[in-house]
Amino acid sequence: MTDNASPTADQVLDKMTAEMGKTPEVMAMLAKIKPSMVVEQARSKRFANDDSSIPDKYRQLISIAAVAGAGSPSCLKTQIGQALRQGIEPAEIVDALVVARFALASTVFSNSAEGLRILVDSLAEADHGDA
Repeated sequence: MTDNASPTADQVLDKMTAEMGKTPEVMAMLAKIKPSMVVEQARSKRFANDDSSIPDKYRQLISIAAVAGAGSPSCLKTQIGQALRQGIEPAEIVDALVVARFALASTVFSNSAEGLRILVDSLAEADHGDA
C-alpha cells in the first residue's frame, strides 16, 4: 500500500483491533456487507484527529462525553477502553461524564424556553386578575 492508496477494510479492521484490543463487532459486520464503510470510518477518524489543536487526551474525553450524551452504551464502552489504554485516569473519565450530564441537563432548560414563556405569561395574567 502506498501513501496515496486507501487501506483495505481488512487493514482497517486489523488496526482497529490493535487499538481497541478487540475487533469492533459493527465494523466486522460492515466489512462483510459494505467494506467501503469501514474504510470511510477510518478516513473520518483521520480527518477528526489529524492536525487537531486539541491534545489526544482531551479529544478522547470529548468523545466519551459525546457518546455518553448520544446514549450509545457500546460506543461508550469502546471509548472508555481506549481512554484507559491511553493512560487516562478513571476519575478524569468520570469528570467527562459529569460535564456531559450537566450539558445535557442544561439543554432541558434551553429547550423549555417557549413553555417557560407561557408560564411567565400565565403568572402575569393571574397577577392582573388579582388587581
